[in-house]
Amino acid sequence: MPINKTLFSSFRWQIVLTYLLIIVVGFTITNISVLDILGTYMINGKKETYRLYANWIAQVISYDYASGDPDILAGIGYDIQDFGEEIFNKERESTRILVLNKNGVVDYDSYNIIRGPDSLLKQNLAKDFPEVNLVLSGESVEPRELYIKPQNSNESMLVLYTYAPIQHERYGIIGMVIISTSLSGIEQTLNEVKAKLGTYSIVVAIAIIITSYLASGFITRPIKELTDVIRKTSQGHLDQRVKIRGSREFRQLGEAFNMMSEKLENLDRARNEFVSNASHELKTPLSAIKVLTESLLHMELDDPLVYNEFLNDINSEIDRLNTIINDLLTLVKIDTEEEQLVREPVELVKLVNDTLKGLQILAQQKHITMEAYHDDELIVLGDPVKLQQVISNIVDNAIKYTPDGGRVTVEVYEYSGNAVVKVSDTGIGIPAKDLPHIFDRFFRVDKARSRATGGTGLGLSIAHKIVLMHGGNIRVASEEGKGSIFYIELPLK
Repeated sequence: MPINKTLFSSFRWQIVLTYLLIIVVGFTITNISVLDILGTYMINGKKETYRLYANWIAQVISYDYASGDPDILAGIGYDIQDFGEEIFNKERESTRILVLNKNGVVDYDSYNIIRGPDSLLKQNLAKDFPEVNLVLSGESVEPRELYIKPQNSNESMLVLYTYAPIQHERYGIIGMVIISTSLSGIEQTLNEVKAKLGTYSIVVAIAIIITSYLASGFITRPIKELTDVIRKTSQGHLDQRVKIRGSREFRQLGEAFNMMSEKLENLDRARNEFVSNASHELKTPLSAIKVLTESLLHMELDDPLVYNEFLNDINSEIDRLNTIINDLLTLVKIDTEEEQLVREPVELVKLVNDTLKGLQILAQQKHITMEAYHDDELIVLGDPVKLQQVISNIVDNAIKYTPDGGRVTVEVYEYSGNAVVKVSDTGIGIPAKDLPHIFDRFFRVDKARSRATGGTGLGLSIAHKIVLMHGGNIRVASEEGKGSIFYIELPLK
């Protein structure tokens, strides 16, 4: 029992761990997808916004930048500083604005006043940044984000670079604007969303694990019950059955197991009955032999006739014992499929006629009329020796259980694609309650009368098995006191 509980608990945890693995994979893929979609959406929004800012600044300063007036040009530095502060107030992100001339040299830097040492004034960026040459040549360059490492810092930060040409209606492209802005706000937002998604995922995963563990108890309960019943059945308790419940698959499994268990129980009961009946049948002649032998040992008469009579009785009991043993061996061979059929065309009418000739003497001894009716020719595929054994057994029983002066009729004909051998008699008949058991081993309708006729109670069982091996069927119809009719049906070749 502890082993069974351990296995059951292990199975439940396997279900839970399977669900957990599915949850982890599912949440991981979902979270990554959500963060990727959200990040792409936010960055694309920033790109579009700063593209508009860059074009706006380039358009605003284009006439002043082309004027050549030193006073006007001096004011551009303060203008871009104001632009930077205005953008910062709106976006809450640190923004740097550069104005480059047509040669790629920085003329204005919004950080020039705020952060003098970091200024890029008079530096030629065309040498290090290919985007500068592209924009100055009139090509469109998309904003792009890069990870950079600021000075005196060990951490990289994500920065967005946006470009716009400064165009004059008379001079064409006279320079360009570069806006760089930190995307730390987006990174912070994504980290917060990531943390919340992780928290929610853990909470949901814990809830699902608890729910799945509780639900697994209901799911695996039919399996546990089936396992318990199988364990008891393996210990010899063949009367065990499972309750039919649960899903359709579990119900089908339970029904199949109950059918198997019932068949095993019936088989075990039949085996016990067979052993009991076989023991009883073997005990009867052995007991008779023992009694006769002891009588001879203690007999003081010295009469050869008496000794001869006793020895004849012993010999008869030994013959009866041999008959029972031979029939048992035949059944064992058939049951274990060691008895191989010889498949060959058999003329059924001729086989029946030959069999009836051999039984004619028994019929004459009891003044029984034996009649035969048959079609011209019927061919079946099978073992002629075994088929003759079947017909002989059925007809022999009909003669034995038919009173003197009665009639036994054998008909051979075709019906629904089968060859049928119909054996009718005017004998004692079979009670209705005994008909379902007529082919059981050692079953006798009238045990005293059966033993008096010399039967073993195995003939009909052997006949039934042989007919089934040929793919046919054997059935009986009878009425007590009026006789019986046996139908042997065999597939035609």
